[in-house]
Amino acid sequence: MTNPKADGPRLLACKSCGTMYKMRPYDGPPEYDMELIEIINRHLAQASDPRPESHISVIFRTDEDTASKLDVETEVRKELMKNEVWMRDFRDELKVEALKCYDRHGRNAMCNDYESADKTIGRKVGVPKDKWQYLCYYCPVHSKVMENVRKLKGMYD
Repeated sequence: MTNPKADGPRLLACKSCGTMYKMRPYDGPPEYDMELIEIINRHLAQASDPRPESHISVIFRTDEDTASKLDVETEVRKELMKNEVWMRDFRDELKVEALKCYDRHGRNAMCNDYESADKTIGRKVGVPKDKWQYLCYYCPVHSKVMENVRKLKGMYD
């Protein structure tokens, strides 16, 4: 990155939310920076936690080229954060289902349907076979199976 000028564009980054806002150059006191005040008010109105103390923010000065690229990056980051929440919820649901299965088997370390076809995740929705997983991977039995596999390979010697 080239040396940003004091009169170059600014970036307001909210570390708490992972968002960035491009702002015009400004060199005066923050209480008179109307663009900054407007962006903060809009950001807090859209936030799940609107308390100002919950948003750790920093202002950076940058060059025009870098500032123009960050508009796209902010949108990508927002989408990734949404998907991460969805993935985390999905993973938690799988863990709950795996524990139900574990309970049905009497919490036994041996499982007669480990990696069976009815425990396949992705088979019915068109996921390629090399990407399939099993509900068993979210079960406590899986750690015992992996320990036995490592013992057979001599990894604990």
